[in-house]
Amino acid sequence: MRRMRPALSLVTAALALLALHAGPAHAQKKTLVVALNQDPDLLDPTLARTYVGRIVFSHICEKLYEIDDGLRISPQLAAALPVIADGGRTVTIKLRSGVKFNDGTPMDAEAVKFSLDRHRTLKGSNRASELAPVDAVEVVDATTVRLKLKAPFSPLLAQLTDRAGMPVSPTAVRKLGDNFATAPVCVGPWQFAERGRDRPIAGRRDERQRIALARRIRLEAIQARSR
Repeated sequence: MRRMRPALSLVTAALALLALHAGPAHAQKKTLVVALNQDPDLLDPTLARTYVGRIVFSHICEKLYEIDDGLRISPQLAAALPVIADGGRTVTIKLRSGVKFNDGTPMDAEAVKFSLDRHRTLKGSNRASELAPVDAVEVVDATTVRLKLKAPFSPLLAQLTDRAGMPVSPTAVRKLGDNFATAPVCVGPWQFAERGRDRPIAGRRDERQRIALARRIRLEAIQARSR
C-alpha cells in the first residue's frame, strides 16, 4: 500500500493548487486533469487488479476504511473502527447513516453485504483471496454489518482500506450485469461519466459531495515520447 501514497499525494496537491489559484466561483468551473502512466484495467473494484486502477478508484469509489501515510487506519464509509469479538472471529462494522451511492441508491448494510458477497463469490473476482477468511456477512440492522470469520485474520481491516472495502451500487450491478465495469457506480466525490477507446476517463462532480472542488475530472494515460 505504500506505493500508492505518492501518487495520491500528488492528486491532493493538485486539488489544493486548484483552490488556491482560482476564486471559489471560478474553481467550481474547472476540470481537474490527472495524468496516469498507463490505462487502467476493468473499472470494477471486484475484478480490477492493476495499481493504476487503484488511483482511478480513489476518485470515484470510497472505502469502508482509509489508511494514511503513517499506516494509521480510520473510518471512511464506516462510522467507527470495527468491534472485534469471539477471539477475532466476529467483526462488527457500523456504517455512516444517510450515505448514498452516486446513483442515489442508499449505501446501507444490505448494500455493503451485497458488495462484500460479490467480492467474495463473483467468478473471476480478484478480491476473493483477500476476503477468503470471511465465512459469512450478516446484516444486523440498517447501518451495521457483521463479518463471521473462519479464523482470526488480523490483515482484514487493512484489506478493507483497498478495493475489497469498496461498496458498489446493487442497483447498478443488477442493471448492468457483466458490463458494470463500463459504468461503475460507487460512493465518491466524482461520479463516473465516460470512458472511450483512446479517450481519457471522465467523471463529473457529485453535487452531494462537498470536497470536490472541480466540476469535472479527467484521468488520462500519458504516453512517454521517445527521442
